[in-house]
Amino acid sequence: MSERQIVTFSIGNANYGIDVQQAREVVTYRKCTKIPKMPSFIEGLMNLRGQVVLVVNLKGFLDIPENEEIEEGNGKIIIIDAPDLHIGFLVGEVYSVTRISHSDVEAPPTSSQKIITGIFKKGEDLIMIMDALKVIEALRENIGGTPISAPQIEEVDFHKRKK
Repeated sequence: MSERQIVTFSIGNANYGIDVQQAREVVTYRKCTKIPKMPSFIEGLMNLRGQVVLVVNLKGFLDIPENEEIEEGNGKIIIIDAPDLHIGFLVGEVYSVTRISHSDVEAPPTSSQKIITGIFKKGEDLIMIMDALKVIEALRENIGGTPISAPQIEEVDFHKRKK
């Protein structure tokens, strides 16, 4: 029997999951530095141990109605393990890592824009399994083909002064 592990989390009133291999870590949400002229679902940039991370609010991107605003300290950011990209998905709450059998995953609805790869039933709850890399592709298309990458921050030596 083939199994996989997914990180389960909430967005609005729905439950989602991402394959654990696509998630590097989970951190508590804190305010981000806004980027001018970006869509409202782009929370901004965050410094994570010296690495600049672009934070995307999945609730806003997926157009899920707001039942309450995520505020600093009460949301989670799932840092995605993507090649050449430092990106985090802002979600409501991260629950756990769950082992599921491939045979327990059902096909997703066709209208899911290919970002939902399957649906898993856990008790009475439905968990929609998301492909993080397909979400990033959809983000790129939504922003108009602009490459999504964290800006390079040059080190500045403030001790050197012009004479």
